[in-house]
Amino acid sequence: MHRRDILTTMLGATAALAITRTAVAQVTPAGAIPSSVYLQMATTGGLFLENTARDAHEKTTNPAVKKFSRAEVIEQVNLSRKLGAYTGGAPMAAAPAGPGGLIGGLVAAPVAAVGTAAGVAGGALGIAPPPSGMTTDAQKAQILSQLTAMPPGPQYDATFVANSLQGHQEALAIHGAYAQSGEDPGLRRVARGALPLINLHISQLSRMQGRADG
Repeated sequence: MHRRDILTTMLGATAALAITRTAVAQVTPAGAIPSSVYLQMATTGGLFLENTARDAHEKTTNPAVKKFSRAEVIEQVNLSRKLGAYTGGAPMAAAPAGPGGLIGGLVAAPVAAVGTAAGVAGGALGIAPPPSGMTTDAQKAQILSQLTAMPPGPQYDATFVANSLQGHQEALAIHGAYAQSGEDPGLRRVARGALPLINLHISQLSRMQGRADG
């Protein structure tokens, strides 16, 4: 099964069990996100960013988008391996060769439990607060479906960049909040280590969006 199909299936199958904003509110008095919540949000967000990037890498003819999407897949595969150490050894799901398959010889990220990316406070580490409305599981599935159905071209590139930027802003809030006050020291280091690339990609996406709007 293709990676994007795996994500769509998982999102639909677990809708009734998705973590909501109410669940995220159930944090410690210090404001820390429970590790299980962080892992679910980080995994879902990472799968979304990876699969949209794989689609973009297949279809775009824009050199900047092509270069960025390849870097994004590498980022998410590497991060998923680090998170996988905390998800009980979730199985690796290899992407098929050819369209939608391996990029630069990389295997796909591990498949883990799916949860809604919900609002998390920022705070220290120079982390911006999350957007007022983070995307739900259903919205992620819909965006992925829309992107895969779109033909290549400037409109596709602009749609990918806009949604990837939103996804990275949400990732910054999620990883940043856990890096600040997460309960597991090792997992905090993973979250903190993810921040530089997330910030870099937000900067790159913002520049691409600015050039497209200009």
